[in-house]
Amino acid sequence: MMIKLFSIGAALLAAVSSLAAVEPIRIGAIYCDSGELAPLDLPSLAGARTAVALCNRSGGIGGRKVELIHLPTASSAESVAASVRMIVDKFPDVAGFVGLSDSGLALAAGREARRAKKVFITSGATSPLLPKQVGGGFFLACFGDNVQAAAAAEWLWHSKGARRVAVLYDPRRIYTRLLHRYFSAAFEQRGGRITDVVAVRPGGELELPSGLAGDDAVFLSMETASDAQMVIAKLRAAGFRGPVVGGDGYDNPSAWRGNALARDVFFTTHAFPATGPGAAGPDALSDFRRAFRGGVPGAFSGLGYDATRLLIAALQGTDGKLTNRVQNGPALAGVTGRISYAPDSRVPAKPVAIHEAVRPDRTILQLTPAAVPAP
Repeated sequence: MMIKLFSIGAALLAAVSSLAAVEPIRIGAIYCDSGELAPLDLPSLAGARTAVALCNRSGGIGGRKVELIHLPTASSAESVAASVRMIVDKFPDVAGFVGLSDSGLALAAGREARRAKKVFITSGATSPLLPKQVGGGFFLACFGDNVQAAAAAEWLWHSKGARRVAVLYDPRRIYTRLLHRYFSAAFEQRGGRITDVVAVRPGGELELPSGLAGDDAVFLSMETASDAQMVIAKLRAAGFRGPVVGGDGYDNPSAWRGNALARDVFFTTHAFPATGPGAAGPDALSDFRRAFRGGVPGAFSGLGYDATRLLIAALQGTDGKLTNRVQNGPALAGVTGRISYAPDSRVPAKPVAIHEAVRPDRTILQLTPAAVPAP
């Protein structure tokens, strides 16, 4: 009897040792943990880690653990590209990448991933041009800038009665240039008038639009909440009291809470928790909230979670190349909305949330714009 028990124990020990020796499936996470993009990227990284933790809790992928690889990364194109290279060099079998909330940085990281023939799913870089610029294997898990700009135009038109809008934008950034271009096209398509388009640098002198006193609103296309606040302070000092509207770069709640500059400031961002057909249900949302580590989850943590779940779901498939499994796989019921791709697109159709900066965590409404400018 002792011999039999010993044999069973030895077999179990051998099985455990064998499982421990199995290499994990690795996913590269490219997120900036320092610099101006950290307020968006760190919540997304926490969301990605949550997706991996829940996957491993459920047995991993085919019995293999999933390991998220993240390296210290600054908010620069050079740093994100270097992080992709270093992960590929150290782990040539890395399954794919998720990450980033800035279009310029995602372009640099995505091109490095493509050179290594790896899939890259950006959680929050919103340029709808990125898939074509990078090439095959690059996907957005978020809406495109043309969609959020169209939502801002539609909301201003209907909710604020705006007919005359001045546009101010930072010319140094891909994101801010695209957002202003798409907003202008969408607002004019509705019959509105763009009275002025002014290029501004947040820390520089502000050239006020000539017709500012007669404008119903200002669309201010800035990279971050702190950049926006520098310009808003100058607009208010010049006497403009109308609504100021921007994009998802404003979505840094801690920058707005208790800040007098938040009054009459609104921004578009990613729906969280998303409502409507195909979005994650209450049970899935509760699972995410319970497992999340890193404070109170918001839109960008939801994006990191959904992007990583999307890649994990594709890795669980067995048919064809990974790129095709992402493109053609079943729709993901995401906490930020349903994610699926049309045959000719690598940008999902997702709802847009409107937030007021004085209550930056609360959604005024979620909408899908009726008319969207072409990318």
